[in-house]
Amino acid sequence: MVAGAAGLWSGRAAEKESATDLPGRSLTAAFQYPGITLGPDDSVSVDLLIKNRGRSDETVLVDVTEKPKDWVVEVKRFSTLVSGVFVASREDQTLTLSAKPAGKEVKKLPPGTYRFAVKARSADGALEQAAAVTVTVVSAEKAAERVSIETSYPTLRGPSGDKFSFSLDVKNDTGQDAVFNFRATTPPGWETSFKPAYESKQISSLQITANSSKTVEMEVTPPYNAQAGEYDFRVEAAAPRAKAEKDLKVVLTGTYGLKAGTPSGVLSLVTERGQKASITLVVQNSGSAPQREVKFDAFKPENWKVEFKPEKLENIEPGAFKQTEITIIPAPQALVGDYSVSIQAEGEKANQETEFRVTVKAASAWGWIGVGIIVAVIMGLAIIFRVFGRR
Repeated sequence: MVAGAAGLWSGRAAEKESATDLPGRSLTAAFQYPGITLGPDDSVSVDLLIKNRGRSDETVLVDVTEKPKDWVVEVKRFSTLVSGVFVASREDQTLTLSAKPAGKEVKKLPPGTYRFAVKARSADGALEQAAAVTVTVVSAEKAAERVSIETSYPTLRGPSGDKFSFSLDVKNDTGQDAVFNFRATTPPGWETSFKPAYESKQISSLQITANSSKTVEMEVTPPYNAQAGEYDFRVEAAAPRAKAEKDLKVVLTGTYGLKAGTPSGVLSLVTERGQKASITLVVQNSGSAPQREVKFDAFKPENWKVEFKPEKLENIEPGAFKQTEITIIPAPQALVGDYSVSIQAEGEKANQETEFRVTVKAASAWGWIGVGIIVAVIMGLAIIFRVFGRR
């Protein structure tokens, strides 16, 4: 309790001390932007800042002292016309000066340079402060140039499976706060989204204050079947009276992949030692980038031979199939049994291994010899039984 009371007392003492450091009376009045540039379709609306840095509360009266001929000038607090404002000690208040040419038939601001001035004074007239703003109205063509989109990397490059993020600096030189809507023109199937820099939430519009800029991230996602190549984009940032466009580009290098197998799906062969056995291997380009050259290699038992016809496949387009004939010759001294032969298809940044089971069986001639031996044994036994049976 004691410590808390001490802290409260010290806070009040510091507040009292800071108040005593202020002058008895002080008034400041200034336009937030002393000079602005507008287009014919814009409206003149400028914030007038009034600050009281004295110890006394003040009632501040505002008079318009200078304006162009045949213009109507108003001072408002939000939507209410005012002639002044109460400003407590060490507080700020904001009024808005709005102006337009007199006459209902005038729908647009005429090009030119216009000066507006006001005088802010205390109710007793002891304090007085003047402020002025210069408004330049340019042509519609010039007005459109006051919004710009800049990026350090207008072209991004990567594989088809990646997402691409453009960092866009959107600058608002219109002299007025504005809400900008974002839109992108994309190739068919591509997805786009916008979000403020360093944030994850997606947006479609963003408010940018006058004479400032903000960074917006534009993320583009290619479709799953996007082919390698160049893709053009156009991004637009549009405010009610001005807009900007920027051309962007994504270069897809494509994805690389191979699939290999047989037309029937069977991965086994039967042959004899020293005899040829053939099978067809079908190779598919499962990526989105062309495979300009696919070569073959074999991992086989010692003294075996493996041949390919053709030995390499040229230019397989994405999704396309090509085939090679594989001839496998077991070694002449190979034993009867099962063996593994692995075929490697090597392409650009991709490879695929297919394993075959090769069964080596006994030669057909030895089979007939074996049958002959069995028949001879049977006949010999029959003769023996017949001869010894008579005794």
